[in-house]
Amino acid sequence: MARHRFLVLLFAGALLPALPLVALAPQAAAQQTAQALTTLPPALRAAVLSGNAQQVQQAIAALSSGDPQRAATLAASTINAAEQLVATNPQAAIQVAAAAVETVRSQSVQQSSPQQTESVITAAARIFVAPAVQRVAPAAVAQVAAAAVQVATATRNPTLTANVAAQAVAAAEAIVATNPAAAVQVTAAAVQAINSPTVQQAAPAQALQVATTAARITTQPSAQQAAPQAVATVATSVAQIVTNPVVYQSSPAAAVQTLANAVAAVSSQAVAAVAPQAAQSVTQTVNQAASSTALAQANPGNAAQLNAVLTGQNPTQVAQQQTTQQNNTPPVAPVPAPPAENPNQSSPT
Repeated sequence: MARHRFLVLLFAGALLPALPLVALAPQAAAQQTAQALTTLPPALRAAVLSGNAQQVQQAIAALSSGDPQRAATLAASTINAAEQLVATNPQAAIQVAAAAVETVRSQSVQQSSPQQTESVITAAARIFVAPAVQRVAPAAVAQVAAAAVQVATATRNPTLTANVAAQAVAAAEAIVATNPAAAVQVTAAAVQAINSPTVQQAAPAQALQVATTAARITTQPSAQQAAPQAVATVATSVAQIVTNPVVYQSSPAAAVQTLANAVAAVSSQAVAAVAPQAAQSVTQTVNQAASSTALAQANPGNAAQLNAVLTGQNPTQVAQQQTTQQNNTPPVAPVPAPPAENPNQSSPT
């Protein structure tokens, strides 16, 4: 009995050191937020604490006095504070992020402070992909994500553009169930951003990721009903993007499935009713891709899999059947070479 009590006490003692760490987690987050806020001028700090995007933007404008470099510096400090607010006040975090992104949308700010502009956009993307923020403010998430994509595109940095677009479309997929119209709006902005040969060449994997996620969103009935015309535009663009050999070869299987989703989206009743030409465009793109030599080099089963897409079959099953057939095909025995003639042997007369 005494041994049992000793083990219980020992077990409880082992747990005690861990308890203060759990209790201190919110306190640590609050301390980080306070530290980030202390770097801000008092007027901007008060605006950030208000959680009002308009007040934050007005404070930055007043403090910068028309100096674009000063505005960029203040926007960078503001977005840093916004990141710290995610854990304690996600609603305020996304509103403050909106103000910071709006500040760097100015062309003069982008030209005078390109590095700080990119820093603000990168931080904003970390905020709008946070699940806590997406739960409390899906509409604001969509607004900030779309604006961030536009600024990233304006920087003419293809890698940054692809990365921000990938995070934006991921956020769109997270909010499509609660706000399908906003999700499609963000998706359209992300797809438009990567629908550029420069971006696709610089970041083919991220371009494919954006297209793949976008295609999944277009298959959602809620998205099709909320914005059928935009869904048609997205699906058409996605089909063109993933059939670019540079993008396709990043993952042929993902590209084929993306095309299948694009065909399904434009074939849906809601989309076909308002944009019948989209189905024709996507079908033509898939037909051309099925006969592409470049795509066949990346994926020998390309033609059969895309023909399956057009006939309503499952391209994944076709790919699996092709793999099974290849594995079950016995190797061809080499044909022995004929014996060489002896040059010293005389011909029969």
